[in-house]
Amino acid sequence: MALVKTEWDLEARRVLRERFGLDDFRPGQADVIQRLFAGRNVAAVFPTGGGKSLCYQLPSQLLQGTTVVVSPLIALMKDQCDALASRGIRAARLDSSLTDQEFRESMRGIRDGSIRLLYVAPERFFNERFLASVGSLDVSLFAIDEAHCISQWGHNFRPDYLKLAELVGKLKADRILALTATATPAVLEDIRRAFSIEADDAIRTPFHRPNLHLRSVVVDAEGHYETLRDRIRNRTRGATLVYVSKQKTAETIAERLTADGIESTAYHAGMDAESRASIQQQFLESTNGIVVATIAFGMGIDK
Repeated sequence: MALVKTEWDLEARRVLRERFGLDDFRPGQADVIQRLFAGRNVAAVFPTGGGKSLCYQLPSQLLQGTTVVVSPLIALMKDQCDALASRGIRAARLDSSLTDQEFRESMRGIRDGSIRLLYVAPERFFNERFLASVGSLDVSLFAIDEAHCISQWGHNFRPDYLKLAELVGKLKADRILALTATATPAVLEDIRRAFSIEADDAIRTPFHRPNLHLRSVVVDAEGHYETLRDRIRNRTRGATLVYVSKQKTAETIAERLTADGIESTAYHAGMDAESRASIQQQFLESTNGIVVATIAFGMGIDK
């Protein structure tokens, strides 16, 4: 579907340069943003690091009204708000870590128009007080990050995301943007159906990552830990993720690495939310940290 370039396109590129310091869009970004400016509901399936966040951050600076972004990770919301503030863009986040005063200050900024980009944790939509507050807003764009969580076909299914599909109509958002880096055809179909997105408005970009190099090493069952330990010791300096299939394995390997003088932290869905958020934040800020995790880690991490 081809869209004719309009004054919105010129304005979008101006904001891209002046507010985000970028000369051009990454693949797929312009297609998504142009469709949003045309008032369409859009799905964006981009690889991790493919620039999904710009697809709602930039429009928030041009559309009249509030851009509401649903994000499941407190650490990611904080990270993005801080990054936007460094560019002179005010954004607020509403999550379980805020005090009542911080909540009121954020809502005051949204209502007076000084804050046009609002990050919200999905569980907030179960809070009647929040629903009453957000229900009075003029929502120009409703963006759902990690939208694959709505699908029972996906490995990160979250029932609270189904609630979003029910509520989005009540909020009367002018347009909807569903974003994910993880969408099989079945998952994408669920996303499209839930948020009334036409097939032509599902934008998918290639997932080839030239900065990633894959290598497979065959080891015997008794020597796999030693192989892992030695590779970590001899690795190029940088933050490191070790993925395992079981929660207990994550804890065991992290403990063994630490005992061998390689400070490591375990991460999995069985940990409490506060601990997970703390580990996520430490990893985002780390230059050499090691996290041993299940697939519960990584969703939305921007590093």
